[in-house]
Amino acid sequence: MRGRRNLQVLLALLSLLLPQSTTSTSTERASIAEALGWVRSAPTDGTQYNYVMTARVRLLFFWAGKDDVGGGFIRRGTAKDNPREELLQVLFGSDPAKAPRGINRWGAGTEVVWHANPVAELSQEDDVVSTAFFGFMKSSRGKTVSEMQAELKKEKDHGEHQFTGILSRVESGSAISLVVPLPSDVDYNLHQYSEAEPLMLQRLNASDKPARSLEDTAGCNRAGEFLGTVSQLLNAELESLRPGLTLCYLYDAQVNKLVVERAEAVQKLTVKVNGAKGGTVSEETYSDLLETEFVSIHHVTGKKVYFTILTGTRGALRGVPVQIRYQPNWWFQVVLNLLPTEKPNGPGQSH
Repeated sequence: MRGRRNLQVLLALLSLLLPQSTTSTSTERASIAEALGWVRSAPTDGTQYNYVMTARVRLLFFWAGKDDVGGGFIRRGTAKDNPREELLQVLFGSDPAKAPRGINRWGAGTEVVWHANPVAELSQEDDVVSTAFFGFMKSSRGKTVSEMQAELKKEKDHGEHQFTGILSRVESGSAISLVVPLPSDVDYNLHQYSEAEPLMLQRLNASDKPARSLEDTAGCNRAGEFLGTVSQLLNAELESLRPGLTLCYLYDAQVNKLVVERAEAVQKLTVKVNGAKGGTVSEETYSDLLETEFVSIHHVTGKKVYFTILTGTRGALRGVPVQIRYQPNWWFQVVLNLLPTEKPNGPGQSH
């Protein structure tokens, strides 16, 4: 797989990291510590959906690609001891055992959402009280194939691999965020997430790096972050099928806007994914889907990120993403397809 920007979409847009503030108060540290506690005690039970990744490259007038170069999961759950606490978790990335040139790029996001009402009773109204988000990714600054190859060579030559973690908390009208690096002599991949996650959580807990805080949220008084906002808009589209729905959200203590650019019904979708070493990983035909095109817009820079999600509209697949597409530029596209069987212990399961 070439590139890693696909990871930005379901992993809470883990680009856009700007310089941190220069001071950190005891109140900010206490807020970060509490958010860390929420993430560590996130619900252990939930429904998990597993995905397989296809990477495609445009060659002049057509696309060429390779299936089964990676994958990941989406997991949702509710705390047993608190019906208002919801868990949203994603992990997606390349598998170095299957991806071209052994590329290892992945990202994960865990979002804990506190609602004013029990999750089972949620309506269209936005009742989010506060959220905590933990993001963890295999860092990369390469924007082209050659830059990615140079990064891989440097990692191999120096035996040091760079990871990045972010911990944030959002309340209505305020947000705080801490970003820290994690250099490692082990090149953890998505299947080793359960080993790497505690190291990053410990790094965040021990860090004395100043946090970024935001008290003026530029009119965005929601307590929502990225994953919950995507989920809320998808649910709204399932009910109304109305393009133009918009919600603001906070990521890294910065305001963004998520807009539904297009939403339309898809009567039938046939998906076939070939195995990296031959055979067929998945071959499915879906009916009655909803295709939703999103654009995320950064409030200050105006930077836009586009992605598309196809979800089921009825039965057991209602609201479940069956295909996710992300195209960061004109020549590269990543497609994530739902695997037909749900597995309780998917790649990198950590909770």
